[in-house]
Amino acid sequence: MVTEKIALHREAQPKSTKQFVSGESFSYLGRNYRLKVQHGNYQPIKLTNGRFTITLRAGTENSDLIQDSLFSWYKQHAELKLSEKAKRFAKMMGVEFNSVGLKTYRSRWGSCSVEGDITFNWKVIMAPNRIVDYVVAHELCHLIHHDHSPKSWKEVERIMPNYAECKEWLKQYGVSLTF
Repeated sequence: MVTEKIALHREAQPKSTKQFVSGESFSYLGRNYRLKVQHGNYQPIKLTNGRFTITLRAGTENSDLIQDSLFSWYKQHAELKLSEKAKRFAKMMGVEFNSVGLKTYRSRWGSCSVEGDITFNWKVIMAPNRIVDYVVAHELCHLIHHDHSPKSWKEVERIMPNYAECKEWLKQYGVSLTF
């Protein structure tokens, strides 16, 4: 099941320009962290001491394994961080949501159903913190206004006065949030 999901994820992605080798940078919450590939007993990706580290079995150089491990790490941390932010913003806004989920979207950063299920593009976790906050606040505003009317944007502005900068940042740099 997990292997199938990872395979589907890989098929849905444009071909990566990354080689998944030591020294490459990967973004998390707007900061770049270098990848360090070491050899020993296998250990999945960890973010420690300002770098992503993965330990592969000796003699193994498998970029697919590294990519899959990074994908799993990002999804796990995106779910934790986005759920935490959604709870914080929902409380501040006086709204309740049903659930937080993740998907790989090609051209959107999130969605909110009328039932209160919020789904985020996991890649948003690569963006700076303020951009992630904007996406979370934007989706939660759909619990009040289920559209993109002027009232909806006023609600977004009430929560995030600098939302226009964040929206523009996503327009300009969002395509780079991938690996």
